[in-house]
Amino acid sequence: KMAKPVVFVIGASGNIGSATVLALSAKYSDKVEIRAGVRNPDKADKLKAIAGVTVVKAEMGEEVELPKTLEGVDALLIVTPGIEHQAPISIKTAEVAKAAGVKFIAVAGGATGPSVGAPMAEIVETVSNLGVPYTILQLPMFVDNYWGLKGGIVGQSSIFSPVDPTKPFATVVVEDAGKAAAAILADPQKHAGKSYDLISESHTYNDVAAAFSEVLGKEVKYVRVPYEATKKTMTDKGVPEWLVPLLMQAYQLIDSGSPIMNPANTGDFTAITGEQPTTLKSWVGKYGGGFQ
Repeated sequence: KMAKPVVFVIGASGNIGSATVLALSAKYSDKVEIRAGVRNPDKADKLKAIAGVTVVKAEMGEEVELPKTLEGVDALLIVTPGIEHQAPISIKTAEVAKAAGVKFIAVAGGATGPSVGAPMAEIVETVSNLGVPYTILQLPMFVDNYWGLKGGIVGQSSIFSPVDPTKPFATVVVEDAGKAAAAILADPQKHAGKSYDLISESHTYNDVAAAFSEVLGKEVKYVRVPYEATKKTMTDKGVPEWLVPLLMQAYQLIDSGSPIMNPANTGDFTAITGEQPTTLKSWVGKYGGGFQ
């Protein structure tokens, strides 16, 4: 019988990478061979525990071992890393993949997130001109980042942020992003040449406060904090220096109603997966116990 196509997720220990590996295992392990590339396989016990997954040492942007590691790979997912210089390392990884004979490259990264546009645009430009079939997955803000609100919700029944609570922004649930990426890796021909906006839902911070209030059975207030104070809190909490201004910029883009932070939801998630995306209410319903 024919060998199964090999799909490879590099950056597999991160949020999106591990969600993709989980989704591949759950839905496509009979159809594809799944490899999870991580910098340190010794620390990848969670990935090793997933059925049908082979964990491999693979470092993004590395040019000595990586070409050999990627030999024989049919479809590769590059998850842009949340680091300051994410464009060069992502681009180098794609170039190494091409040289290694990888037949399809998917790139998942923030149109917003740590880049607010520029690095992701540079990555897209390069990958779309490599001469290898590709798909781009643009990711908005992660709903899962609401775990960062836990302290305020538990301690003061409040959500603290500088954002105008009436302004909507696009979000994606990490699990949804993983499901979509897995579906694409399992059937690359269907998605080649396309760029998708992976959106679970657009909502406002008033919606977030209301969802937590409903699930927790107590009033959770939204408290709008001045930008300067937010900046100081971030710095005090150890948010990397390069990231603080980018987060501020993202928040200000929400305030101004920019389509960068709130692109139209064209239903790409459902078109790719055949499923309905996770709503804010169902996410809070599922994890609300952790905010008690």
